[in-house]
Amino acid sequence: MTNNALAARGGSESYLETVATELRRLGHEVTFYSPTCGHMAERLRERGFEVAADVADLPTDVDVIHGQHSNAVALVRERLATTPLVFATHSWAISIEDPVAELGAGAYVAFNELTRRRLTAHAATQGAEVVRLTQPVEVSFADGTRDPIAAVPRRAVAVSRRMTTVTARLAEACAAHGIEFERVGGEGADTPDPRPAMLGADIVFAIGRTALEGMAAARAVLLVDETSFGGWVTASAYAGLEADGFTGLGLGEPGSGEHLGQVDLDALLAGYDSDLGTQARRLVVRHHAAQHHAAALVELYGRVAGPSPAAAGQAGNVLQLTQDRFALEHRAVAAEWEVLRREREIIELRGEIESRLREREHLLARIEGLGERLRRARTRAQRLRRQRDRARGDLTLRPPE
Repeated sequence: MTNNALAARGGSESYLETVATELRRLGHEVTFYSPTCGHMAERLRERGFEVAADVADLPTDVDVIHGQHSNAVALVRERLATTPLVFATHSWAISIEDPVAELGAGAYVAFNELTRRRLTAHAATQGAEVVRLTQPVEVSFADGTRDPIAAVPRRAVAVSRRMTTVTARLAEACAAHGIEFERVGGEGADTPDPRPAMLGADIVFAIGRTALEGMAAARAVLLVDETSFGGWVTASAYAGLEADGFTGLGLGEPGSGEHLGQVDLDALLAGYDSDLGTQARRLVVRHHAAQHHAAALVELYGRVAGPSPAAAGQAGNVLQLTQDRFALEHRAVAAEWEVLRREREIIELRGEIESRLREREHLLARIEGLGERLRRARTRAQRLRRQRDRARGDLTLRPPE
């Protein structure tokens, strides 16, 4: 199993951890590869998995590559040129999640309708099987012993690394209802695993796999992030929410998805019901159990068995192209933000200069006014001196009595 990075616990990383555990329970051995290893790699090693940061350390008797992120797959292809490959896509917006025909995937996996549409429309997937699976989360019989959420919400947690301005709105709305609010995953509030924080809450504000993990814990989940809003996860709303990957973005049609600025958070929180946790848990057990997902993957792995059409000589070129594209996107976005920051600085400096110029004009006007007052004072002083001198002259010329 490959991933661009095994550092922080993000969506693709937590997916691999979840699925690999279930594959091992089915009797299959799993080895991980990532060119960037960190906390998540150590976490997987602690759980007994082999994690390689160098393709030279990978075994050669691999039955199938479960590939995530084309740059990591391209590196593995240099060592395992003809091993069957299943390429999994989580996002429609990240370039290294796009399929690359030269990597020779025998099948592709999409985790929501947005990624399925992109995969089926992509020229690289033509002639290959595209399988639509739901996102898996851990489902255990022991989960039934967890405390249910309260009839009246006491605590809420927002779990996201991307929230910025929306956090203040959520905190304010919670305070108005007497709900304790906590942010997890942001700057200064990062955590290697947010699930314990969710277990201690009645309400979870999140999107994507994080929302699913909140649902698995039988919490009331409200889909919200900086750029999207999906509302409460309920049985009636489930189909639409699952289709866009629990992001609240909709499926891209005009008018689909709702913006948080249009939402009355006070009214939403007032509509809280402890049954939301029960509904969420039921939906996860029925549609997102990792046990079913792992079994479906094993069936798919079997269907792609056999030598891959990928050529070893192409892997290096694909690697270079995918890494260059990914790096260029990051550099382009970083450059755009840098330009915006510079423009804001220029605007601020212009404002400061204009303010200083106005202050200068004001000071010059004051100086001019003071100069005029000084001239009048000097004129008056001269007049008074002349009057004094005349008075002295009069006293001198007056004869004594």
